[in-house]
Amino acid sequence: MARAHPVRRAPAHLLRPIVDALGLRTTPALQVESVSRRFGPTLALDGVDLAFVPGRVSAVVGANGSGKSTLLRILAGLLPPTSGQVLAFGSHPVRSVHHALDAGVVLVPQEPTLAGHLTVWQNVSLVSPARRSGIFLNDRRARRFAAEHVTGLLPEGVLDRPTGSLSKSSRQLVQLAAAMARDPQVLLLDEPTAVLDEDGVVALHALVRSFRERGGTVLIVSHRLKDVLELADDVVVLRNGRVQLDCAVTPQSEREIVALLSADEGVEREHRTGTDAPVVLRATGIRGWRGLDVPELTVRAGEIVGIAGQSGSGRSRLAAALAGSHAVEGTVEVAGTEIRTGSIRSARAAGVAYVPEDRHAAAIMGNQTVEANLLLGQDDPTLRTGPFRSRRGERRVGRELVTSYDIRPPLPDKQAGLLSGGNQQKVVVARALAGRPQVVVADEPTQGVDASARAAIHEALAAAAAEGTAVVAVCSEFEEIFALADRIVVLYDGRVVLDRPCAATTPDEVLAASLGSSASPDAPTDQLEEVLA
Repeated sequence: MARAHPVRRAPAHLLRPIVDALGLRTTPALQVESVSRRFGPTLALDGVDLAFVPGRVSAVVGANGSGKSTLLRILAGLLPPTSGQVLAFGSHPVRSVHHALDAGVVLVPQEPTLAGHLTVWQNVSLVSPARRSGIFLNDRRARRFAAEHVTGLLPEGVLDRPTGSLSKSSRQLVQLAAAMARDPQVLLLDEPTAVLDEDGVVALHALVRSFRERGGTVLIVSHRLKDVLELADDVVVLRNGRVQLDCAVTPQSEREIVALLSADEGVEREHRTGTDAPVVLRATGIRGWRGLDVPELTVRAGEIVGIAGQSGSGRSRLAAALAGSHAVEGTVEVAGTEIRTGSIRSARAAGVAYVPEDRHAAAIMGNQTVEANLLLGQDDPTLRTGPFRSRRGERRVGRELVTSYDIRPPLPDKQAGLLSGGNQQKVVVARALAGRPQVVVADEPTQGVDASARAAIHEALAAAAAEGTAVVAVCSEFEEIFALADRIVVLYDGRVVLDRPCAATTPDEVLAASLGSSASPDAPTDQLEEVLA
């Protein structure tokens, strides 16, 4: 097969005046022509026709399984369409990653794909010609080149730090800087704000607006409506692989966008209060890990307790301690039986299931099948025939879990790494709940997933609680805790500063507590306003 010729590209900052002068604003940077994609019997995309033009930001949104992740992979050349084609700048087909990169189409994935042992400047300049002087590497020039692209995203002081030592938010910004170092004409952003902190979101928005002003094309896949309405000029709504809406973002279309997305939202759970159910999880004297100091925490059967706090407050450290993932001082008991802290095996034996914060690093085996991921660690007696695993039983349980948790596409033999983020998270939650644990500890169970996946995960956790499971859910978004939990526990600097039923507090009180306010929830409004200002 003949190799497609690379597209000759001008730098993005030169494109806009040329495009405007020649009246080529309507010439698409990417043209999607009748693209369909099948995974076995499942039609993930069905005859999609779209055009993304220079100098505009387009958002692609939709429910879990709508096809938006599949579309993004096809545009980036990671996945070939079953039928149809993608053209870059009118005439250059995108059939592979090489074709996409040659055309200036660069993907920033939801999960960073950086070399953790390399420094920030090394990651940013990894594929840049600036690294070389003739046939020799020129580290000084490469570092200077990287500094130019990191400016505005991260402080220059991080350039020499190993990338793996940075926070998830900072690593995502390094990934963005590395993408910009390729001098793209089209930037594909997959859930770009999912792991960003507030400063990171501001930096991302500024970069996107600047890139658009220079004539670049931006395509954002996001489950956050706020991102769409603040950044996008145009929006595409997908449902079941088909385009439901393709229009400019205006006050009029905004209502239609909200209506289409709201159709997939779940119903807020009714809070339980005053239960006399027995205490299932009791943690006493938890301390010693980077300032963690929790004298006591209890969770009753059927209760959902939400753990809130700002980044660095200790919420994830507490979750890891409760799940046996990290050793701490103190004791953790499940139904009166003490577990050994720092031993996930001991916690699992006592009936504790854990959904870790980073599914890619600690929960999903991307190169294994959905079924293999679902059955990992399962000890269901029906899976065995004598001392051996029953293949028939494995297939049956795999199919049942895929159906029960609406994992899409419904193909147990599909490679888990090819699923959308929402479906991968469903796999993790399904595996955790499959054994009917006494306690579930879920750290950011809906991070980076869309509205329908979030609703499905909430329903799964609520159903587990209804059957008597004690649920601990760490959530960075206070609104999510109020939608899901019965009780909210707020951490600040490793300590519990508020522990109340959700029905007896407000988001403002939770925010004030998470910021370290000495004001009680009953403090005067002006005192709270001073904290929130």
